[in-house]
Amino acid sequence: MKDNHGHSSKAAHMTQFRVPLYEVDIGHAVYHGNYYHIFELAREAFLRAIGYPYRRFMDQELHLTVVETSCIYRRSLQYDDLIEVHTGISWWRSRSLAFSQVVYRDEGTEDLTLCTKATLNMVCVRFTGQPTVLPAEFVDLLRAWSDTR
Repeated sequence: MKDNHGHSSKAAHMTQFRVPLYEVDIGHAVYHGNYYHIFELAREAFLRAIGYPYRRFMDQELHLTVVETSCIYRRSLQYDDLIEVHTGISWWRSRSLAFSQVVYRDEGTEDLTLCTKATLNMVCVRFTGQPTVLPAEFVDLLRAWSDTR
């Protein structure tokens, strides 16, 4: 499937849902900061899909914390829009990784409308805030996921 700009929408993981009312502002559009709620939901779904739900980080007293982000807003999202969030990993190192996320609106046709693109660079930290290496099992799952792309 391609979006209406000719970009391929094939991605590592696709999360589909409707924009909830609590994410929109008085102008009936998703407030720019609330897109990060949408990204978070999709990242959690991606982690579950590869077999490493975020709970496993927390059970090891680890957290993936955002250290850098960029977001490009192309088209606004409205309440009740059916959206797809495509989530993948751009790169990873021993302590950090980058999530790549793209939000499309499903217009009810074969094509999708590109709405938002984001990259979130994250570092693995202990609950104490000290940076640490990504869990070996998680890295193994990332390698397996990467090999299927």
